[in-house]
Amino acid sequence: MTPPVRPEHPENDLHSDADYTNKRPPAPHSPEDLASATDPAVQNERNRASTRQALWWLGGTVLLSAVVSLALALMARALGGPYCESGEATWLCSRAAQLWWGIGSAVVPVAGLIGCMIIMVRKLQRYTRWRAWMGVFWVLVPHAMMWMTTTLPYAIVGGGAMG
Repeated sequence: MTPPVRPEHPENDLHSDADYTNKRPPAPHSPEDLASATDPAVQNERNRASTRQALWWLGGTVLLSAVVSLALALMARALGGPYCESGEATWLCSRAAQLWWGIGSAVVPVAGLIGCMIIMVRKLQRYTRWRAWMGVFWVLVPHAMMWMTTTLPYAIVGGGAMG
């Protein structure tokens, strides 16, 4: 049985399993190309930062979705309206409130999803770790769908028809 092959200089092994699917930069064809290539240590730090950024994006999108929706609901309740006065509703007190709460609550999750898609493609094109962004994308897809299927019916049919 042969022992596992270890690099002679492990300090130069700056790749993790997450980096093997990165798009490879073009091979240098001249000494100038080689000199202008990104330092492997800098590229490694960019890759690690990309993963941290993706996780922050996910947490920020989920948290901001809830905060914006709650803020819009509190604003709708504070403004009042005919539905609350007649006892039909306690939060979305007018048809206008139902419209802007339903649409406004879906904006952050959809914008977070679209932003994640754009960032993921840009990371791929810049030879930086993008797999973490793909994972965040697939978490944000059901998140955005949940918010849209929960809030947009209030904007489409109104709260009275909802139950």
